[in-house]
Amino acid sequence: MNVFWPAGMTALTATGAILLITAGVAHALRPAQHRAVLRTHRLFPTKWSPVVAATTTGAELLVGSGVLFVLSTASANHEWPAAAQAALYSAFAAYAAVLRTRRAGVPCGCFGAEKVSWAVVARAVVLAAGSAGYGTNGAVPDRWSCVAAGVVLAMANHLLPAWRGIAGGKPGRRG
Repeated sequence: MNVFWPAGMTALTATGAILLITAGVAHALRPAQHRAVLRTHRLFPTKWSPVVAATTTGAELLVGSGVLFVLSTASANHEWPAAAQAALYSAFAAYAAVLRTRRAGVPCGCFGAEKVSWAVVARAVVLAAGSAGYGTNGAVPDRWSCVAAGVVLAMANHLLPAWRGIAGGKPGRRG
């Protein structure tokens, strides 16, 4: 197998973990805003929004931290955290696809995305696939360069939409 694939999967897995932790922290710091966005989606009963918000926040923090821990320790038990991250991003992709299909134009609640788009769905699918690939192949021996690439990708994912908002004359959204 080409060394590019495991390195790419490791970088995507690190990116996904960092984005999950960042989203979890943002949701934990602004739970009322997170619940309001979920209510706007109207994909489940309104009374469920506190439970769904708390569950997604906890899952983001737990899964992202677990994967980042496995990446930093080169644990041989990387399969379960990577599978959990792949499953979480798959669920996010499915949710975003349903949201885009049924309620296009509503706020996404994703990093920098003002409304749900197919790009948001594609990002979740790519991060799910990367995490699944990492779970299958494991990290490359020089995983730190891949983790560093993951940090850069995560920063680009968060900062580019904010920069576009500033360049366009309106402040960028976060969280």
